[in-house]
Amino acid sequence: MVLSKSIDKMKQIKWHIWIRDIVVICAIVYAVNVWQSRDMLDVESSLVLDTQLLVGLDGKISTLIKSDKPTLIYFFAPWCKVCSLSIGNLEYLDTEKLNIIRIALDYSNVEAVQDFAEKHNISSQILLGHEGLKRQFQIQGYPTYYILDERQKVLSKSYGYSTALGLRLRQIFSV
Repeated sequence: MVLSKSIDKMKQIKWHIWIRDIVVICAIVYAVNVWQSRDMLDVESSLVLDTQLLVGLDGKISTLIKSDKPTLIYFFAPWCKVCSLSIGNLEYLDTEKLNIIRIALDYSNVEAVQDFAEKHNISSQILLGHEGLKRQFQIQGYPTYYILDERQKVLSKSYGYSTALGLRLRQIFSV
């Protein structure tokens, strides 16, 4: 009986330790995310992007934002290792509720972007960005994500690797 109570108490202590550790890890991840995104556009800020036209890898000219639903803009560089790991996670997002735009920046030539797209089996359109766009979105590193509403107001932002689940949660809570 005493042994049974002792075991139950040890199990209870283990759960408290697990919960404490999970809370600490979540706090650290949150703090790192806030620190990384400190120089990005502020959430709730608005952009003027109506006249922005970019050329795609296919040679077609596209507008940056379609105003029919919120838009996730994913900025990447073809040489970026983290981008190589994360770009496939965009495929798990619900395109019925969200436009997804992939924009290449800091590329040496168009062939580098094409090679990146082929390597990662990206069949969706990739737009070729430029330095002005990089400055406008305050891109400090890659990958950088922004979710904008139909009025081009920033709903969410992120910098660095994001899992498919993390992107899905951002989509759910931003839209």
